[in-house]
Amino acid sequence: MYILRFFALPFFVLCACSGVKALAQAPNQQLVTIGVAQGIVLDSIALAGQKTYYSLREAAKEPSKVYKLNLSFRKLKAFPLEIAQMRNLQVLDLGNNEITALPPQIGNFGNLQYLNLSNNQLTSLPKQIGNLLLLNTLHVTHNKLTALPSEIGMLLQLTRLVLMSNQLTSLPPEIGALSNLRVLDVNNNRLPAFPQQIGNLTNLTTLAANYNYLTALPPLGKCAKLEFLQVVGNKISALPEDIVLLENLRIVDVVNNKLTTLPHEIGSLKRLERLEASVNKLSSLPHSIGGCESLQMLALGFNQINALPAEMKDLTRLRTLILTGNQLTTLDSNTCLLSNLQTLDLSSNKLKRLPDAVRYLTNVQNLNLSDNQITSLPSELGEMGRLQILSLSGNQIAALPSDIGRLTDLQTLLLNGNKLTTLPEEIVSLVQLRSLEISANPLSAVEKQRLASKFPNLVGTD
Repeated sequence: MYILRFFALPFFVLCACSGVKALAQAPNQQLVTIGVAQGIVLDSIALAGQKTYYSLREAAKEPSKVYKLNLSFRKLKAFPLEIAQMRNLQVLDLGNNEITALPPQIGNFGNLQYLNLSNNQLTSLPKQIGNLLLLNTLHVTHNKLTALPSEIGMLLQLTRLVLMSNQLTSLPPEIGALSNLRVLDVNNNRLPAFPQQIGNLTNLTTLAANYNYLTALPPLGKCAKLEFLQVVGNKISALPEDIVLLENLRIVDVVNNKLTTLPHEIGSLKRLERLEASVNKLSSLPHSIGGCESLQMLALGFNQINALPAEMKDLTRLRTLILTGNQLTTLDSNTCLLSNLQTLDLSSNKLKRLPDAVRYLTNVQNLNLSDNQITSLPSELGEMGRLQILSLSGNQIAALPSDIGRLTDLQTLLLNGNKLTTLPEEIVSLVQLRSLEISANPLSAVEKQRLASKFPNLVGTD
């Protein structure tokens, strides 16, 4: 038994849906009139139970039975005219073909709920796309679109609009009328700006605009349901201050932009789980960062940060902290109180020593201290009992503490490029060690031979 869906549609749309005319235009032919009466609209459960037709010839034999048609990977160069007979069509997949244009008659498929046009050669969409009033998903990735028709704003049932990898240089302001839109993906386009109306998308949960030319984001404070904000590889110099109102925000990825600061009240984002802001121009973090009580990953590599706020210790759920390529000269003892931290990357900074407080980092499994200016290590390092990977390459370490032998879970130890002349006897206690790198150290031939006898096939030498 079919489950029917009823929508309050404008009178002219109802007439179009119940009418008997649909137009199609074939190459070198005049417009032809085909008798097509729109059929019933299926609920998603009923639609899932319908047969998917993969053959145009088979579908054309029983057009009234066709609810789902998949013609992907058919090397089609034009929109198939035979589809015009399929009055019940609600799922249409034309992805991975060579279609260069859609006919205006695409607007006659009033029952269409899902349309995939990805991986074709489309340079534009006809304005009649706005007639697909029941459409909830539109995929037009990997085409050559430079703009969208303003009629896109008529698709009030649309929940997913995926336009990745086109050549879009603008979005129409009418896009702000898509009141049910949940996912907007415009990754890999040429957008220099968003229309202000993006801020009206109150049901939006995902905004993905990686690798465009954006210099700013519009106010997003009304997008109360936003969970994922991804704008990697743009030219954004600041995030809108009202971003701190987005209490459902879980992931913010702003890698490779031009940010000099983060919003002062970022700590208001109580549900934020991942903040990635590497490759920017940040020199500090706001003190409120400690309020991000759900934060599990904080990636800040390749900025200009020279100190961490004491409030970092309040990030009790933090598991991954990436600070590679900054200007840190010391590791704040408060940061060592992150008891759930598992990965800590401090490579390529200006550290000269580690605080004794590293003893509190008992859950860290991966510690990267390579390419710093460290001359010695505290004996407390031996209390990091779960350490599996320890990278100390490119420092000025002349000796290892004997307590290193207490790191019995250690599997990888990278020591290349230091000033080591010998390793402590206790290193033989590292029974789990699978990789030991000691090249570019002033080790004598006797010492290398000693290590080779204790760690056969594990020693990297000059």
